[in-house]
Amino acid sequence: MSIHVLEYIKKNYKDQTIEANGVVIARYFAVSDHYKAEAYMEQNLLNIILEGKKMLHTQNGDVEVRAGEAFFLSRGEYVMSEVCEGGNYACLLIFFDEKVMRNWLSPILEKIPLHVKMPNSAIEPFCKIELTPFIKSTALSLLPFIEQKPAFVDTILVLKLQELLLLLLGSAEGAKLVSYFQTLLPRSVDLKVFMEEHFTQNWSISEFARHSGRSLSAFKTEFVSQLKTTPMKWILDKRVERAHFLIEKGGLGIGEAAFRAGFKSQSHFSRLFKARHALTPKNLIDKKSNLTD
Repeated sequence: MSIHVLEYIKKNYKDQTIEANGVVIARYFAVSDHYKAEAYMEQNLLNIILEGKKMLHTQNGDVEVRAGEAFFLSRGEYVMSEVCEGGNYACLLIFFDEKVMRNWLSPILEKIPLHVKMPNSAIEPFCKIELTPFIKSTALSLLPFIEQKPAFVDTILVLKLQELLLLLLGSAEGAKLVSYFQTLLPRSVDLKVFMEEHFTQNWSISEFARHSGRSLSAFKTEFVSQLKTTPMKWILDKRVERAHFLIEKGGLGIGEAAFRAGFKSQSHFSRLFKARHALTPKNLIDKKSNLTD
């Protein structure tokens, strides 16, 4: 099962959802003892676990998250989300996009001490956070607003979310969040962030350059300088990596995985996969099947 998370939540949990100033907040719960789904992030997501636990299969490995923890996923990320056996699962979901965050994120980041800012840190598309008592109580205080939707809720929720964000940025994992949130501030589009979000698009190199707001020559020059390789090689490597993930963790067939990763030809994908991993996609599926027998 593959879902666009925000679209699914707004459709199926309407009574448990509230939208304010472009931010969507929802209480999500699952009564199934166990399920697994491929999830795509249309927006940045902060997920605060209220009950139960789940396993996230990300491209950087598997991560278990449970009640008392939260995690952040950036827009454009794919994960395999698996609710673990042994109990119900409930969480508070907060979705937000770059345009909304720019309106009130800048003054918050300006107040963060310089020793907390880490502009040279790698951008983190995923971050797990241990909930402090302050973070947990602030998150729980959002629930009555979802259920009752009082007057002036838009203004109140902005203040509550600013409070929650400041507490998160001050947590042990705060520096990683700062590194990512700094990319949301008004400036030219960060090339690596842009490419991470769009590498599956069926665009020519000229179209990638245009959509990123650069001339073709500037795009190529900046790409080699920042990412240390050519645009086409980087794009193909990322597509192979995405398809490998979809086959290994998502159980997709070779053709569907190749298509979702941006390949127009399954044979082209298979050749690149074998060159990179010294085995064919079919060998990977057979190997995975033997491990589960």
